[in-house]
Amino acid sequence: MIKTLEKGRLKVLFPEECNDPFEFMSAPPTKLPDGYTSFDSNHLRKEYGFLSFTKTYKSPTMWAHYADNHKGCCVHFRFPSLPEQKSYNRISDPKEEHPYIYRRLMVEHEGDYFFSKQNPKTKEITNYVILWDIDYQNERAKFDGILSGYTTSGDQIEFKINPIFITKNESWTYEKEQRIIIPTSFPAEVEDSLVFIRGFNLYIKSVMLGMHCPYPEGLTQSRINALTLGEKNGIKITYSDEISYDDQINVSRVKPTNNTFEVISDEHEAFLKELKRNGE
Repeated sequence: MIKTLEKGRLKVLFPEECNDPFEFMSAPPTKLPDGYTSFDSNHLRKEYGFLSFTKTYKSPTMWAHYADNHKGCCVHFRFPSLPEQKSYNRISDPKEEHPYIYRRLMVEHEGDYFFSKQNPKTKEITNYVILWDIDYQNERAKFDGILSGYTTSGDQIEFKINPIFITKNESWTYEKEQRIIIPTSFPAEVEDSLVFIRGFNLYIKSVMLGMHCPYPEGLTQSRINALTLGEKNGIKITYSDEISYDDQINVSRVKPTNNTFEVISDEHEAFLKELKRNGE
């Protein structure tokens, strides 16, 4: 987390690095009536990565799996976005039984996005960062060769994505995952064979420490402020221009809830209420 803030970038996750070997893996190619084999999705595992988020911080299983058995932390992003929308694969899902939920993020970033790469002549329409909800189901999706698309009707724009990018088995439902698909053409930095991108750290609003995190809240707050607000000189922080203490990333710690198997941060919940009260 400290490196993420210090270097101002996020790591892009690629399928071969994931704990789920089925990422971006379609159902096996089948023989078509004319004898040809249908599209194979293997190349997508090298050409596309993603940023992975979760809708909830309260799951102890998530803390165990992704925060070093509750010794790590949870970083809270708050993206400005348009209202949630639904999209469908009209060909494979004509009855619209499996809607893809997504949000268009009002995030400024240089370079081509997933959709603008596919539609370079219509960048003004498709140049959006899109946050997709994962679709959990029992069967693997099939790859029809079409990566993405969109339709327009008046002022309405509906985006579509191939389901293999956002389909996982139902056993992963507890993660409540959302992801941003990142093509390898996206502006990136490579260090030690790892790929990083900038532009998203601006939307980090708070950090929650795990129940067993060995670092105290005060020390963590001081280190974060020194990295994000200005330079630390002894016990004082010299703030950068146009940045004040009110812009700090809030730090709290989670604890067990009284009656359930969830964890919660009272400070974080109060922070969320304050943001909503201010219309943020």
